[in-house]
Amino acid sequence: MALSMISGKRVAPFSGATSRIRTQPVRAPVVISQSYQNKENINLSKVSEYARHEKDTGSPEYQVSRLNARIEQLGKHLKYNRKDFSALRGLQAILAQRRSLLQYLYRVDREGYYKLIQAYGIRSVVVGDTRGTSREKVEKAAA
Repeated sequence: MALSMISGKRVAPFSGATSRIRTQPVRAPVVISQSYQNKENINLSKVSEYARHEKDTGSPEYQVSRLNARIEQLGKHLKYNRKDFSALRGLQAILAQRRSLLQYLYRVDREGYYKLIQAYGIRSVVVGDTRGTSREKVEKAAA
């Protein structure tokens, strides 16, 4: 039985043996839009300011600034996709992680803590702290 090559696939001549040979359908190339190519559409311009050195990824200031950039990105996503509850749950987890890092930073380095919450406009996570950004200031700035 003679086989011929059509588009790189082995195809038997039409002689009844075609039922035994399975060929793969030719698939069109997948085209991804520009908005999905940058998977982490995150603005990281402020993040490098808080790095202690070039390869810093573990300092609390750097982690908080990185989490804040992710929070902003998820907030924009949830503004247009209100029913994306898995993204909402992820946002809540990131907010909890940022809160615990800020509490640690408050205990260890108060000046760094105040510098960070003033730069990002974050309300203070410490109960009774009067130096942090109050809710009224945040609401006035947003209006």
